Parts: sequence; structure tokens; C-alpha cells
Amino acid sequence: MSKIFLTKQGLKKLKENLAEKIDQLKNLRDEKAHAYTASGDGWHDNPGWTQLGQQEELLALELLKIQERLNNAYLIDLEKMDKTKVGLGCTVEFILYKKDSLKRMQRLTVAGSGESDIKKQIIAIDSPLGKALNTMCINEEKTVELPSGEVNIKITNLIYE
Repeated sequence: MSKIFLTKQGLKKLKENLAEKIDQLKNLRDEKAHAYTASGDGWHDNPGWTQLGQQEELLALELLKIQERLNNAYLIDLEKMDKTKVGLGCTVEFILYKKDSLKRMQRLTVAGSGESDIKKQIIAIDSPLGKALNTMCINEEKTVELPSGEVNIKITNLIYE
């Protein structure tokens, strides 16, 4: 797996997610132990115990993926970023439009891999739009191919907080 670029907030969120999943796994294993002893017949003909075992496997896989992301995480120091270009931690305001359609103003924050939250207007730098915006400067305009089709992008403002 290649390096995953994260901000401090993204790394913190990933570690919190890991701790949460570890707690869930511990609770699930406690439930599984209770199901084992409560049936009176251990694991034989015990669908509750079997189901909890399947959930345990899925949760263990999730934990493994999160741990792998942490092992490959590369923390970006936002203080050393070139603040004249779009990059990690940047809130970018831009105009997005297709040929012969209305122009619309967008405001998104570019975050690390896996940190996207579209409800909060946060996109990952490795998303198609994140890749298109990356390293663009104010007043720069370009045409890019996104999953929704070809669009034009013009950067109007960059904000680093």
C-alpha cells in the first residue's frame, strides 16, 4: 500500500476510529462469550454465537484496514505548505461549469486520503476533483475530466487556516 497523506485532524480522526473499533470488538467478544455459556451447549447449535462470530470477523477486518492506513500514514505539516497553490488543508473557492451551462461557485476544503465528508464540504486530495484542484493557483483555469463529465474550473480564492 502506498503512503496516505493526512492532516493532523485526519490522523486524529483515524486514531479515534481505531479506538472505537477496538472497544466494539471487545464488547462483541464479551457478548460472544456470554452467548457461548448461556446456551448450555457451547457453540453447538447456537445461532447467536455463530452470528456474533461472523460480526467479529468483519470487525477484525475493519480494524486491520484502519491499522494498515495508520501504518502507511504520512503526516503533512501545513505550516510548510506553499499557500499560493491548492493543497492539503486548503479551503478553495472556485467556479465550476460545463460548456453551455450555468456557472456555480463552490467552496471545498481539501483533506487527506479518506478524510472526505461531503456534508461538511471536505474532499480528499486523492478524489477525482481533489486531484484536479491540487496545485492550482488563484485565477488559474483548466478543463478536467471528472466522473460526471468534462468541466471547467477557475480558482477564485485560497484560504489556509
